[in-house]
Amino acid sequence: MTDGDQPPLRDSRFAISIGATAGLFVLALVVGFIWLPSAQRGANGLDLWSAICRAIGLPDGNASASKPVAGRPASAVAWTTATRQKLEQGDSIGGAAIATTCNNCHGADGISTDAAIPNLAGQSAAAIYKQLEDFRSGKRYPAVMGVYVSPLSEENLIDLSAYYASLPSQKGALSEGPADTAMRRLIEVGDPLRGIAPCAACHGPVGLTPGAPGLKGQQRAYLELQLQLFKNGDRRNDISEQMRTIARQLTGEEIAMLAAYYSNVSNDVGR
Repeated sequence: MTDGDQPPLRDSRFAISIGATAGLFVLALVVGFIWLPSAQRGANGLDLWSAICRAIGLPDGNASASKPVAGRPASAVAWTTATRQKLEQGDSIGGAAIATTCNNCHGADGISTDAAIPNLAGQSAAAIYKQLEDFRSGKRYPAVMGVYVSPLSEENLIDLSAYYASLPSQKGALSEGPADTAMRRLIEVGDPLRGIAPCAACHGPVGLTPGAPGLKGQQRAYLELQLQLFKNGDRRNDISEQMRTIARQLTGEEIAMLAAYYSNVSNDVGR
């Protein structure tokens, strides 16, 4: 092909093709980096720079998904004098009638036969009431328990709490093995360098925080799962975030060993 065969630079077809290509490129930029990001959920008031950042996956100045929402407490329960007085008025006989619905999972005597379902017998009325109220209010994941708790009145919750608190819990001492020295240290002293308070300071016997459940004789799989949920932030109904703060510092091995230690009671259920 000679120079005479080359199309002139000013050929109208060549200019049109270049213009069309450039136009499509600009249109793709506008659609991909501005219109689509702006049309997504939660994009109200998004400026041009933020829309471009969203399109390429960079954080923008409006990002706030990881921030806690102000005004939303972890639990609807407040340990006021009025709350404590109401718990003292619970009717365990009335609670026993309501508890017939609970027996299939938690056992007729409040001791579950399923390792993933907690024992309720002998827990304090405050501990039972807090969890029931958190399920009812949605502060604790209500997919299963919410079905049973949502129709109940506050009086029903208080009566149920009184009933389970009246049942005898598992008796006997925790059975210790050769590897339990480290667990006793976590339970009785904690690990100050990692910001881990001793378990006994809230769950007994050293101290007892209102609403904190007893752990001795609890189901192993249940304890392990709840600690893991606190660690991951999937369970958030600890009022001052103390459980999330502690569980985040625990290793998977420590969680498993703590669950095994607390669940290992020497004697069977006592009456």
